[in-house]
Amino acid sequence: ESARRCLKDSKGNVEMAISMLISEAAATESPTRNVERREIARVMFTGFVPTRQHLQMIQTIGAEIVESIEKAHTATHIIVTDGTTKLRRTPKLMICLCKSPNILKLEWLEQSAKEQTILDTTPYLLIDDKEAEKRYSFSMKATIQNGIKSREKGGVLQGWSVYICSGVAGNHAPSAKELRLIIEAAGGKVVERIFHPDKTIVVTSAPSTPSQRKEPGVQNVSKSGGKVVSTSWLFDVMITPCLK
Repeated sequence: ESARRCLKDSKGNVEMAISMLISEAAATESPTRNVERREIARVMFTGFVPTRQHLQMIQTIGAEIVESIEKAHTATHIIVTDGTTKLRRTPKLMICLCKSPNILKLEWLEQSAKEQTILDTTPYLLIDDKEAEKRYSFSMKATIQNGIKSREKGGVLQGWSVYICSGVAGNHAPSAKELRLIIEAAGGKVVERIFHPDKTIVVTSAPSTPSQRKEPGVQNVSKSGGKVVSTSWLFDVMITPCLK
């Protein structure tokens, strides 16, 4: 709610919104820099393996651990780096980006455990991993802004049916189950057949194969105003999140 209000007050300027959030946190913190806990934090790690000590820290602050990808959409705090690893575009991350703006450094958990409370996330957002941003062609600051807006509308794929061609899952792409979870987290609906080509996104391999382009209904999608895209396009949409 604070993020949404600050973005509105700053007319969508992410730099200003983040500055406002930091100022707000500083104004409301106690002398020990604790912040009042308003919810039960559900913490997920992705991109690196947490230690037993890190898992104990989650208990210390009264949070819950989210481990399975099936529950990734319930995570409120996503820790993506331990300070040495760079952000990776994992299936869990793509799901979490659809649901939460709290993409964090491990330092957030360490400091929260030190003060035995759940600290404000703003100072610990991963908005300075230039290497990862260059690799995946995105800006985390813009992703936070776009994510807030897309969630208000039900997700970046809200209103779209998604048909996944044969040979896509597991071929330099996540499994069929992971693809479904990613798409559903973004508000899309995975379909087995194409019934409404104008409201369908067809996902092919990158690059697409002749057999995928010849699957029943695929050619009608482009003619009717739908989209025929590759997995690369889909993953770009997930990490931005913006329907391109």
